[in-house]
Amino acid sequence: MDFLGKYKEFPQTLQMLTKIDLELQKEGVSLFDQLSLFLLDDDYSYDVTPYDVIPFANIGADGIHYGFLTDFGRVKDLEEAFIVCISPMNFGNHVQIIARNIKEFIDVVLTLNDASSIENLLDYSTKEEYRDFLDWMAKDAAMNPEFTEQSPFICERIQQKLNRKPIDDLYEYVEVIVPEQRKKLAPINTFDTLGVVSNHAGHNQEIFPMNSDSIINLKELKSFFKRNENETKLATIRNLQFFYLIQDDDELKGIVKAEMQKMGLIDEVNRMEL
Repeated sequence: MDFLGKYKEFPQTLQMLTKIDLELQKEGVSLFDQLSLFLLDDDYSYDVTPYDVIPFANIGADGIHYGFLTDFGRVKDLEEAFIVCISPMNFGNHVQIIARNIKEFIDVVLTLNDASSIENLLDYSTKEEYRDFLDWMAKDAAMNPEFTEQSPFICERIQQKLNRKPIDDLYEYVEVIVPEQRKKLAPINTFDTLGVVSNHAGHNQEIFPMNSDSIINLKELKSFFKRNENETKLATIRNLQFFYLIQDDDELKGIVKAEMQKMGLIDEVNRMEL
C-alpha cells in the first residue's frame, strides 16, 4: 500500500474494524450495505483531497470519502490523526475535520447509524440545524424500517468489539470540541479550515491572495515561496488546492511539487501524482 507512505499500514483500530466487516460479510451483511461505510485497501483520492490526507473509507456515492490528516507527515501515529470528510461535489464546503481520531470517527458513525449522513454536517453550523437533521433522520428511519433494520445490530457489534459508543451531543462535538482542539494545534488559518500546524504562537503569516477565480502569477508565487518559511508555504499550498487552482495548470503544479520536494514531503508529492 504505497499510498500510505511512511506509515506502512493502517492503525490498529481501523484494522479491527476491517476484521469486523469481514466477519459481518460472512453473515450476509456488511458495513457498506448497512452503514454506507466502504473500507478501502488502495488509493482513493480526488484532486481536492489534501495531499497530506490518507483516505481510508468512502460511501460509494459522489466521491465522498474519509481520511487521516497527517499534517504533512508530522503525525507520528495514524491512530491519533484527525479525520477529514471530503465531499468533492460540495464546492466551498468540500473539506472538513469531522473527528479528532479514528476511534471518535467510529463514534460519529454510531451516532448517525449511517456514514453517508456525515456529509450533511458540512452544511450545518448551528445547534438547531443539527437538531432538525437528527429529528428528520429518526423519522425517516421509522418510515423506512426495511433500510435500517440491520443497523442497530451492526452498531451493537461495533460497540462491543471496539468499546465505542454514540456521542451524546453531536453538535457540541463536531462544531465546538473538534475545531477548538484543532485551532490550538494548527493556528495558521487556511480556506479549507484544516489549518497548518505551527509551534509559534501568534504566528504572523503572510497571505498569498487568491480565490476560486484567481489566475496565479507564477513569478509572484515563486518570489512568495522564496521569502517565506515552510508553514506559510504549506498554508498557501492548501489554499491553492482548495480552490482547484493546481489541477489544470501543469506549470503551477510543477512549482508546488518542487516546493514540497524541497521540504522533504516525498509522500505528499507521490500522492499528488497518484
